[in-house]
Order: sequence, then structure tokens, then C-alpha cells
Amino acid sequence: MQRDLIKRDLVQFDWDVADQAEFFTRMVDKLERLGYVKDSFLPAIVAREHAYPTALPTEPEAIAIPHSDAEHILTPFIASTRLASAIAWHDMGDSSVTHQVKLVFMLGFTRADGHIEVLQILLQNFQNPSFTEALNAAKTEDEFFLAAQSLQGLED
Repeated sequence: MQRDLIKRDLVQFDWDVADQAEFFTRMVDKLERLGYVKDSFLPAIVAREHAYPTALPTEPEAIAIPHSDAEHILTPFIASTRLASAIAWHDMGDSSVTHQVKLVFMLGFTRADGHIEVLQILLQNFQNPSFTEALNAAKTEDEFFLAAQSLQGLED
């Protein structure tokens, strides 16, 4: 997977949202305005997240990686977000468990299996505390973008 999937125009830095619903509404609005997704994306990602939650209980903190089916995507992307305050997000392996999530990497791919390789790369990086520490230490949107782009395993 190419490093340029991490889109600079899709960086959200210290976004203030009350909950997951507000996050999805604001994020999808931005994705639609910029031409990354179809208008079917919001109901699709909400339904998929409800059926298959995406919070990972990584250390030092949980990270969410929401994604939907390829049919709702116009241009492939990884949208990286750091929230101003953590919000509740259901666990990928056990939907009865919630985690407080501050880092969200939303994925969009035009191939049905396009997310699998990226998910593996993300999982490996999320298990490395120095990656999340760099994301959390960013003082500006540019620093956050550079930290997100430092994912190991992506091609230049």
C-alpha cells in the first residue's frame, strides 16, 4: 500500500466531538465535500460500525479504524484524526466492551479486499507505543500528519 493514501486534506487535529455519531456526521460531510465518498457512505459506515465495531484495545490507548464497503468509495483514502477528548467506541472483538478512543484512522478503499493489507500494517504500527506517542505528542496539524505518515510498512 502506498503512503500517499494518508491524505493531508483529511487530517483532523484535536477535533472536538461529543460522540461517535457526531464524529461520523462531521467526517462524512468532509469526505463528501472533498469527493472521496458517495452519499451512501454515512448510512453504510454507521451500519457497518454497529455490526462490526472497530476499536482496538491497543496500548497505551485504544484506536478505532472504521471502514465501509468499497461500493461507497470514490477515491481511496486514510483519514487520520486526533480527537480533543476521547469518546466511547465499541471493541472490535467484543461489542459489549467499550474503549475511550482519541485516535481514529478511517479507511476507504475502492477494492473489496483493499483494506486487509492496510489493516495489517495499521495493527502492527498501533502495537508500537512510539507510533501512538508521536501522534499524541504532535503540537500542530502538520506534525500530526507527519507522525501519521510515519507508518512502517507503507511504500513511498
